[in-house]
Amino acid sequence: MQNVTPSLMVILVFHLSLLKPLIFLELFFETDATSQKMLTMLSDRTRAVNELREEVRAIRHPCCNESVDAGVLSLDLPLHNIEELNNADEALQSQEANKAMVRRFALIGGTTLEVRVRRVMAYAITNELASVLNWAGKKTKDQTKQKRAFKETALCRCIFDGLMQQLGSNSMSEFVFAQAVQKWLRYAPDRMGGAGRTSSISIPE
Repeated sequence: MQNVTPSLMVILVFHLSLLKPLIFLELFFETDATSQKMLTMLSDRTRAVNELREEVRAIRHPCCNESVDAGVLSLDLPLHNIEELNNADEALQSQEANKAMVRRFALIGGTTLEVRVRRVMAYAITNELASVLNWAGKKTKDQTKQKRAFKETALCRCIFDGLMQQLGSNSMSEFVFAQAVQKWLRYAPDRMGGAGRTSSISIPE
């Protein structure tokens, strides 16, 4: 440093003074990007937890005015077996009972259609009953017994009508509804603690 002229020293100090803010800005933006990513992940997780809490709350305490419909609809939900499902189908042949059931289902909300379907299905039938049902009643390769066709039940029609009443007539097709119900029914044995599937898809509650 003894051989450095005063003018050269001034130039070096000047350039170093310019570099410091650049280094600081680079570190700032790198740290800021990392923080932003962490905040986004945290926000996503928080939203997911809140949705799950709402879903559990909706299943445990359905927002349904059951006391008003109690005189019209004498059905205790969820249904547990085929006999109860048959009794429900018979009861729902009454127009008043049918409308009362639709009103119940129309009041169960959710953040997405799939969440709404899961909530309504969990409110309407148990996993035990769901495990002996499928959408069309067809026997699949891994089934030893013929299953009951859920789509042919009056309860299924009430669930569909309730969702349509809640969402609007043009907001959902029968195909989309069928896909969501089919998925929920398919995983009923797994939710009861049966043999797990090899798929990596999470089991709908």
